[in-house]
Amino acid sequence: MRKLEHSESGFSLVESLVAMALLSINMMGLLSMFIVAQEGIASGARGLNMTALVESKLERLRAVPYAMLLQPAVKENQTIGPALKDDGMDGDKVAGDGEYSAREIINGVVMTWSVRPDGGVLSQSRSSSITVSAEWADPRGKGNRTVRLFLRRASPVYRGGTSL
Repeated sequence: MRKLEHSESGFSLVESLVAMALLSINMMGLLSMFIVAQEGIASGARGLNMTALVESKLERLRAVPYAMLLQPAVKENQTIGPALKDDGMDGDKVAGDGEYSAREIINGVVMTWSVRPDGGVLSQSRSSSITVSAEWADPRGKGNRTVRLFLRRASPVYRGGTSL
């Protein structure tokens, strides 16, 4: 029988360098995963902020008296927002379609909101559809991102309709 030889010399310098090279290549792969994760987290946070912005605008439109929905926002006798128009410009897609829209750019975010009365005229409609959207450029260069929320609002003074 052969006798087993035991060596106590340890790793050679070449083996240590190869191990360090493999470890650093693996660490670079992990680092790129952290970068991708950070971009995803930042994109999600931006989307969450835009959702909060759209929700805030929608809540402000909900708080306005129904008859004043198409008027510009006024605070302390100063106009602080545009009036909604049905003219095919500034966020309104088609003139005369019964949808009143306004657009505002806030820190590079395009805020668009529209009110579409059921009857075409706000004072004669039983309810209105309100849509608010925010559109911004994706920082990773993947086009534009949009958050859009929708609300149906009933007229508190509607007196028309059909009898049953």
